[in-house]
Amino acid sequence: MYDRILVPTDGSTGSAHVALQALDLAETYGATVYALSVVDSSLGSLLADAGGDADELEQHAERAVGVVDRMGEAHDVDVVTSVERGDPAETIIQFAESVEADLIVAGTHGRTGLGRRLLGSVAERLVRHAECPVMTVRLPETDVTVETADHAEDIIDAALAREGYEASVTSIERQLTVWVAEVEGDRRLVVYLDPVTQRTSILPQG
Repeated sequence: MYDRILVPTDGSTGSAHVALQALDLAETYGATVYALSVVDSSLGSLLADAGGDADELEQHAERAVGVVDRMGEAHDVDVVTSVERGDPAETIIQFAESVEADLIVAGTHGRTGLGRRLLGSVAERLVRHAECPVMTVRLPETDVTVETADHAEDIIDAALAREGYEASVTSIERQLTVWVAEVEGDRRLVVYLDPVTQRTSILPQG
């Protein structure tokens, strides 16, 4: 049913939740996920005029698609990443056409900073103007439910036990939209934890 699924991401906590929905669909249908982050050209101009560093926006975008790429590895889903500049909605629609996307998965709102521009009004424009179907994902009413490393480690330990791994967390840190833990035991693992849904993705290493 789906071969190419496009998920726009801005690096916010909410966009990680949206990406997980796209990855679930990709697992089901054997599809490739295209992770796209758009650097809003109008914001870049405003930053430059104010003496800010517009390159920071592009670096943020690169990190955002990188998170989706790593999440894809955990789910054994092929992910193609791209960063573009332009008007977010127009750029997403044009990109979807260029890769012949079968579906766009987008959040209905964003909670932080630039997220409001991508995951709010932009999603509405995608629904109205995109040629392919658009699946909107309503984000949780509360954003982050896992705010501390200790809480994240407890959840990851429980997930490891459920999956039958005899392993323990050796390091854990918050990276943009997810908690990332390195795990040692009968095998080396990396575990990603969505701080909104508390869902874990366990990725064997080596």
